[in-house]
This record gives sequence, structure tokens and C-alpha cells, in this order.
Amino acid sequence: MFRDVIKFLAFLMTLMVIDVGSAAAQTEELLLLPAATDISTVEWKSKIYRFPSFQKGKITYTKGFVLDYEFDLNYNLYFEKIDFINTSGDTLNITNTREIKSVQIGDKWFIHDPKTGYYEVILSLPVGLAMKKHFVLEHLGHIEVAYKTVERGPPATEVRGIVSDYDRFYKISETYFLVDNDNKVNKATKASLLKLFPDHSRQIKDYVVERQVNFESRDDLVALLTYCDQFVLSPSKRK
Repeated sequence: MFRDVIKFLAFLMTLMVIDVGSAAAQTEELLLLPAATDISTVEWKSKIYRFPSFQKGKITYTKGFVLDYEFDLNYNLYFEKIDFINTSGDTLNITNTREIKSVQIGDKWFIHDPKTGYYEVILSLPVGLAMKKHFVLEHLGHIEVAYKTVERGPPATEVRGIVSDYDRFYKISETYFLVDNDNKVNKATKASLLKLFPDHSRQIKDYVVERQVNFESRDDLVALLTYCDQFVLSPSKRK
């Protein structure tokens, strides 16, 4: 009887290991772009877009001009650019982006930094939260070294859109950023948050410790910034 119980428990542990491993594999799914292959031909090519279909949107420029609902737009995670469909039905990148302030696609907003690209706005508060969802090059396939198969690390620089002579493995990553009143973005960390609320560092530090805030979790960051919002509201609005 006792042996049967031990065997049953061992079986349950095996299932748990399989489930955990399966969940981890899904989280760390790698997308293969084979050598000598254009990304437009791979099975997972639809994953390069933020939305399943192109949607009407508008572009706001730094000088105040708005191009409103002229094109069907989508955010390209692979090239980190906004794509549009022109009147001939061709899909193109928006160029000359230095003067772009923000882009709306459907009901989603992206703020734009000329140097670092587009950030999708998740939370609009005095201190907001934005996300950059993009492709990260993990490694360049495998090679044989001293009778062992090892992963080739990513190169120092990568030119996307160019067919290469080696396999490329990507994962889709989400990175979160804090957005101040001037639409300047900084990676979401405790240090960057405290710089935005220097007079309330003690309360924020206590909150972070008590709630065990994970600065890579969207839910944790939304709750944290909602809490911090009280420090910039006027007394009349707090009631």
C-alpha cells in the first residue's frame, strides 16, 4: 500500500514537471528565420504585427499637423516601425519619422521618440506606462565546437530585412517604460520611478517592498502607478 502511494506521488510530480516545462517553453517560444529566407515567407510572418489586421488610424506631428484616418496602419514588431497600406494595396513602412509625435491605430496610442522608436501607451496618468513589444535575436543557430553542439550568440549588430547565410532565432519580448509629462520615456525600474517622485520616496519604497512589485509585470506596474497617482493630484481631487 505504502509503495503504491509513493508511486502515485512520483507520477504526480512527473506531471507537474511536464506542465511547468511546457509552460516555460510557451513563454520562451523561439521563432526560426532560416538561412537564405525572407521573413515575408515564413509560417509565422503574421506575428511580426502588433494587431491581427490593419486598422484605420491617425498620425500626429510635432508641429501640430494631424493626418487623420487616411491609411490602414499596423505596428511592425520586427522592424519596430509603423506600416501602412497605400492606395495601390502595397504594404510600406512610414519613413521620415523625425517629425512624428504620436500614432493612433484603432483605439491604441503609440508615442514616438525619434531616437528610440515607438512605445504603446498602456496607462495614461500624470506618470504613464508604456510598452515596447519587439523581436529580440536570441542566437544564430548551432555550430559544432570541440565535438559539442553549441548556440552561436547574436552578432554585435543586426541588419533586419536582409537575407542572411545563417539561421536566426527570435523571441518576442515586452519591456515596460515610465512616461513623464513631457512624454519622455525611461525603463520602468524602482530608481527611475523614485526620480519622478523624489518627495515621496519612502511611501513608494514601502509599497514596493510590501507588494513585492515586479517591474517586469504589467499588472504590478499599473497598480503601482495608480498608487503613485495620489502624489500628483490636488487635494480637492483626492476626496
